[in-house]
Amino acid sequence: MRKSIALSMFLLCIPARAELLKFEDAGDDIRAVFRDDGKEFALAGKLLRTKKPAPDGALFVELAQDDDLRPTAVSRGMTVAALDLITLPPGLRARALRDLLPRLREKSAAKRILAHGKGEMGAALVEAGALFDGLLLQDVEAIPSGAAKAPRTIETWGADAYWRATPRAAPGGPEPQNRRSFFLAGAAAPGAAANCAASANVRSGRPALRALLVALDEWTRGTKPPASRAPGAADLVTAGALVWPKIPGLPAPPAGERLVPRIDADGNELSGLRLPDQALPIATFTGFNAQKDKGGPPCVAGATLPFPTTKAEREKAADPRPSLVERYGSRAYFVATMRVVADRLVKERLLLPEDADAYVAAAKTAPF
Repeated sequence: MRKSIALSMFLLCIPARAELLKFEDAGDDIRAVFRDDGKEFALAGKLLRTKKPAPDGALFVELAQDDDLRPTAVSRGMTVAALDLITLPPGLRARALRDLLPRLREKSAAKRILAHGKGEMGAALVEAGALFDGLLLQDVEAIPSGAAKAPRTIETWGADAYWRATPRAAPGGPEPQNRRSFFLAGAAAPGAAANCAASANVRSGRPALRALLVALDEWTRGTKPPASRAPGAADLVTAGALVWPKIPGLPAPPAGERLVPRIDADGNELSGLRLPDQALPIATFTGFNAQKDKGGPPCVAGATLPFPTTKAEREKAADPRPSLVERYGSRAYFVATMRVVADRLVKERLLLPEDADAYVAAAKTAPF
């Protein structure tokens, strides 16, 4: 009797296991139903098959529904499984991936599995990590140190990671061999900006993500990726130690002893991966902003503070930053220098040729 009671209590302590009840693959549509703790949860997705799969092709699991990495993956012969994992409760996501991936691998005949996710979705990928050959993560905190069976991982984050209510932690210890880290200087995740004091920072980190996806694909096939570009201890200071230029309209930075990247005389960040529009800026880009109306909705965005166009405009506004004409001279020089900067990043495998061309084309419409 005692043994029976003890066994019953032991069984009650075992957490309920998720169960895959149904998996359907109808053309491009994926549908799965899971049972977890007596409740059923549905997961929807899309399966995008390339017309010319690579001989050693991969399955690319895309959890960031608002991102545009799918065309890059398809162009490299990958099958893309775009999954709406956010519909599942957090505790079920990694377990659902463990049940789904063998079926998706079989459907795609993939030899490798890569994945991309950000925030909570990226955390689910980390938890299910051993199932993947490579992970591309955006803004995921507390990634465990590389274990023997951990996948090759490339992580990225932007300027806003240092300025939010719970800022990114300072780096600790040497980087594992199976990880690369990239701080996208001056980039900020899109957020609610209707009640922001300054114009929102809309600089995109997607060109870097596209290049890093290619690097991750090559890494899982034996080619070493580019070296990490992330702030070390010497590149970080307390927020209060930063000396900001007296830019008209600059929002007050969040207070506290948080560690943040060092800035230059314009207020732009110095460390990390500086994409062409950060290396040759036309504005100061921050990872923070401020509410315009204190009684209104929160401002969840970075800020863009354009440089004055001419010396006269700069002097009239009492702006300490050199104007566009003073720093670049002519648009022709700006475009030519943009080509040099962009091509260097292509050689370093941190920018795709088509994105380099897009930066040069944008430079031809610079406001001076």
